[in-house]
Amino acid sequence: MNEHLVLFDATCPFCHRSVSHLIDLDQDRHLLFTPLDGATAEQMLVGIHKSLLKSNSLILIEQFETTGRKFWIRSRAVLRAYWFIGRGWGLIGVFAFVPSCLGDIVYRWVAEHRHQFHLDMPKIKAPEDRFLP
Repeated sequence: MNEHLVLFDATCPFCHRSVSHLIDLDQDRHLLFTPLDGATAEQMLVGIHKSLLKSNSLILIEQFETTGRKFWIRSRAVLRAYWFIGRGWGLIGVFAFVPSCLGDIVYRWVAEHRHQFHLDMPKIKAPEDRFLP
């Protein structure tokens, strides 16, 4: 499977928890993961998408190995990830198809303040083949 790529802030405990949660739910392995400061992110986010490297957001690249890739950010990236995970979680993902203004208000607030939560940095417990450099 592994047809979609989630880019995340590897220095953020909140992001680590989110990635762990998505991995736990994604039993069919639709998602791969890579840090925003890694080589894969730098390779994927070029041209008009280069500014996403500094977006302070989780990013989902749908069909990342094809020329028809789609980019999702903030709340829509999270909701779209749930859509791909399916198994009941896809119901949450339906909200990725509605305007994101409300979800993004909450998402941006959390993103701007996430380092203030003083969470311990959890270790993501997942097979290494779920991650790209």
